[in-house]
Amino acid sequence: MNVKNKGTKQPSDTNDKQCACIKSCTSVTICWGILLLIMALRIYCESQLNWTNTSTAFETQIRDLIAENQNLTEQIKLMKMELSLGPGQCSVDAYCPKENNKKVCNTCQEGWLPFESNCYAINDAEPHEQKTWKEARENCKGKISDLAVVINAAEKKYISDKSWKSSGENGYWIGLRAEGGKWTWVDGSYLTDNSWIQQPPSDGLCVISVQNEGFKSVNCDQKKQWICKKRP
Repeated sequence: MNVKNKGTKQPSDTNDKQCACIKSCTSVTICWGILLLIMALRIYCESQLNWTNTSTAFETQIRDLIAENQNLTEQIKLMKMELSLGPGQCSVDAYCPKENNKKVCNTCQEGWLPFESNCYAINDAEPHEQKTWKEARENCKGKISDLAVVINAAEKKYISDKSWKSSGENGYWIGLRAEGGKWTWVDGSYLTDNSWIQQPPSDGLCVISVQNEGFKSVNCDQKKQWICKKRP
């Protein structure tokens, strides 16, 4: 009887051992899974951190290259300007004044104003320093320029707006005068829009620009302020 009873308990013991083994294996598998997940997350985080550092380094290099490119561009511009300046022209320092111990090159030299593709000198001289039309033109030529030749309505408005503190017949000489019964610019071309000047052309008359009043003709021997124009 005893032997029979022992024999009947053996399957139960075996099942218990199998269950314990399965639980143990499952726990180990879960632990390994968690460990692998942690390792994968660590690798991912490290790769992201490395990418961020690399990206930051690239951005820094790009900014440095952009700054260096701008510096080289300014140097090239300066060298071209030095080569283009002929005898009697202003030094390159007039175009590239120093700002914060660094040369910054402008389209027009110091004292000149840019508009479209030209440079203008608004000579708002005091009464005792004002000039006749001929004297004003000589002054412009001494600056490698000429009295302003106005090409279109936009430039006409610009010239008028820059004719500071002018009114009546107190204006600025421009490069237009009566010659041979026609309004003639200093470059030899004729005025094409007669609405710009109400007075008919008569020898001895030259044209001034008056702020907010447009163009007027006066005697060329009067003393006025003047506007020079040149290409940069």
